[in-house]
Amino acid sequence: MARQSRGARRATRAIPQSRDVLEKTFKQEWGSMPTWTPPSRGTGNLVHHNHTWKIHDQGDAVPAGATVSDCSVVPSVSEYADGAISKAWESKTVMSFDYRVVEVPQGRLLNPACDAMIFGHLAPGSPERDAAMAQAQRRLVVIDETVHDHYGDQVRAYFEARGVEHEILVLPMVEENKDMDMVLKVAKKMKEFNIDRRTEPVLAIGGGVCLDVVGLASTLFRRRTPYIRVPTTCLSYVDASVGAKNGVNFAGSKNRLGTYVPPCASLLDPVFFATQAHREVANGMAEMAKMAIMKSPELYDLLEEHGPRLYADKFANRSQADTAPTRVLQLSIETMLEELAPNLWEHSLDRLVDFGHAVGQDLEMAALGTENELMHGESVACDMALMTVLAQELGLLSEAERDRTLNVLRGCQVPIWSPVMTYELFAEAVANRVKNSMGQRFPLPVGIGKGRIVNDVPEDVLQRAWKRWETLCMSEVRELVAAA
Repeated sequence: MARQSRGARRATRAIPQSRDVLEKTFKQEWGSMPTWTPPSRGTGNLVHHNHTWKIHDQGDAVPAGATVSDCSVVPSVSEYADGAISKAWESKTVMSFDYRVVEVPQGRLLNPACDAMIFGHLAPGSPERDAAMAQAQRRLVVIDETVHDHYGDQVRAYFEARGVEHEILVLPMVEENKDMDMVLKVAKKMKEFNIDRRTEPVLAIGGGVCLDVVGLASTLFRRRTPYIRVPTTCLSYVDASVGAKNGVNFAGSKNRLGTYVPPCASLLDPVFFATQAHREVANGMAEMAKMAIMKSPELYDLLEEHGPRLYADKFANRSQADTAPTRVLQLSIETMLEELAPNLWEHSLDRLVDFGHAVGQDLEMAALGTENELMHGESVACDMALMTVLAQELGLLSEAERDRTLNVLRGCQVPIWSPVMTYELFAEAVANRVKNSMGQRFPLPVGIGKGRIVNDVPEDVLQRAWKRWETLCMSEVRELVAAA
C-alpha cells in the first residue's frame, strides 16, 4: 500500500504511522517486535472540521473532533503591495516518508509459505496489513531477464500458490539500457495492468539498474505509485535497496535524471547471490567496505578477517554458528540507513556515504564500453583507494592505517587501480565534484572505521596523492587481474 506523508496521514487519521526502520534490527537481534502505535497530534495551523480545512488562529480552542495537521499556511502582506491590498502566503508542507527494510532468512523469500512478497511492506499488526490480508491481491512484477532465467519459474509458482493475480514483465536491465526509454516501457505496462496506486505496489526484482528504473517509473506514474525493491545482487542488496534515490543515465552522465522517492519496502534475501559471478559479489563488497572504512570499526574488522571467504562462499553461512555473513550484511544496511534517514533528500551535501563516489562515478562512465570497463563497485573501490592515499598524504591516516585499509579492499577482491584514471581524468572529476557538490567535500578516512568531510585540498597535494596511489596500487592490481 502506498505510503503517504506524515502530514497527510495525521490529517486523515486513516493510515497509521509505520514503525522506525528496522526497529533497531528486531530489538537487537530478533527480540520481540514492537506493537503499532497511532500517530500523535499534528503541530501545524491547519485544522480539519466539518469536512473542510481552515487556518486555525493560535490560542483558539480546537473544535471537538477536529484533526490538526503538521502542515500550515501562513498569510502575510505581500512585499509588492505598494499600498494595495495584496497578500502573500507561505505554505509549509511536511514531507516525510516511512519505508521498511526487511530481512528474510536465506532462501525463504520465494517460498510460498512466506508472505513477505505480498504483505511485507506493511507493518505487522497495523490496520493496513489487516485490511490487505482480507482482500484479493494483484501484483505487477518487473524482473531483470538474467534474474528471470534463474528464478522466473519460482516467482510464478510463488504467486500462483498464493492465489495472487499477477503479470511479469521481463526486461534486459543493464547499464547500457538504463535510460528513459526503459522507464517508459515499465510505465506503459503499469497502465496496461491498471495498477491501483494505493494498494498494489509494483515489485522490482533485480539488480541496481532494475531497482532504479522501476523506482523512477513508479514515481512518475500518476505522480507516485508504490513500489517494492527485491535486490538480487550483492551490490544492490546493500546500496540501491536502502535509500530513496532512483534514476537513469542521461546525456552521458550517470543517474542524471531521477527523484528522491523511496520504496514502501525493500525485501532482503541473500539467496540470490548464489547465482552471481564472484566478480559481481566482490562488486557489492566494495560498498560494504565503504561503510566499514567510514564509520564502523566492527564491520571493518569483520571484512578484514572474513572478506576473502565471504567472497569465495558468496555470503553463504558455513554452519549454524557462522554469524559473519549475516552480521556483515546487517551492519552494512544499518550504517547506511543511519546516514541516509536524516538526510534522505541530500539537503546536506556533506555525506560520508559519498566515499568512493567523489571521482569514482566519472571513472565508471569513462571506462564504460572500453576494454578496461569497470562495474560500479569496482569504480568505487578505485576511488576509495585513491582517497585513502590522499588521506595519508594529508596526515589524516598513518601509513600503517593506509596500508591496512588498502589490504581490506584487496581482501574484498576488488581492483584498487585502473589505467583509465589518468591524472587528467582525476583533475576533471575533481572539478566536476566541486561544481556538482558546491565544493570538494571529500569524505576521507581519519582512522579505522572513522571518516570526515575535507575541503580545500590544494592541487599539488592532489597530484602528489595520485602519483603515490599509482605507485602503491598499479602493479599489484595488474597481478590480481592476471591471476583472475
